[in-house]
Amino acid sequence: MRIDVLRHGECEGGRIFRGHTDVALTANGWRQMEFGVGQLKDDWARIISSPLQRCRTFAEHLSQSYGLPLDIAPGLKEIGYGEWEGQCVASVWREQEAACMAWSRDPEYHGPPGGEAFAAFRQRVLDTLKALAENGQPVLLVTHGGVIKLLLSRAHNQPPAWMMQLNVSYGFAASLRYNEGLSSVDYPDASKYVYSG
Repeated sequence: MRIDVLRHGECEGGRIFRGHTDVALTANGWRQMEFGVGQLKDDWARIISSPLQRCRTFAEHLSQSYGLPLDIAPGLKEIGYGEWEGQCVASVWREQEAACMAWSRDPEYHGPPGGEAFAAFRQRVLDTLKALAENGQPVLLVTHGGVIKLLLSRAHNQPPAWMMQLNVSYGFAASLRYNEGLSSVDYPDASKYVYSG
């Protein structure tokens, strides 16, 4: 089964930890998503979106444009950043460098203070994916960077720390193969998203 993924575009508010914070897309963010979805086949049976508006509004647009059913899946929300929610990324890294470094090196055991545990995040995302895969038809997931990084790391059979080096830009699109679990990435080539330094 093919599962396509599309990350939301640039959002209002600048470079902050958004997580569960619900913010709107910018006009540029909308264009980034239009470009990203254009890189994928459009033969989906349905569209599934995170409930957060930076994903949902574009997913609603696609649903109407393609005449496809749209499902809202809370399990596809971004990981919750706890005390870092809504905070400037650069400021948090400057003021809490040790915590940020520990998180980036091993998200399985270190995370934002008061944030969602990585194990819980992984479980809800993979449970959602398993349920979606039951009908076997191609689907498009409109979701977040953290969710997509998790799926890419699973498809490559890599540990959680590996996902922290991935470059999943706004409007990023990928096509993954699901066969009783994520088994491969058909598009794009790994050189397009694995950070090389």
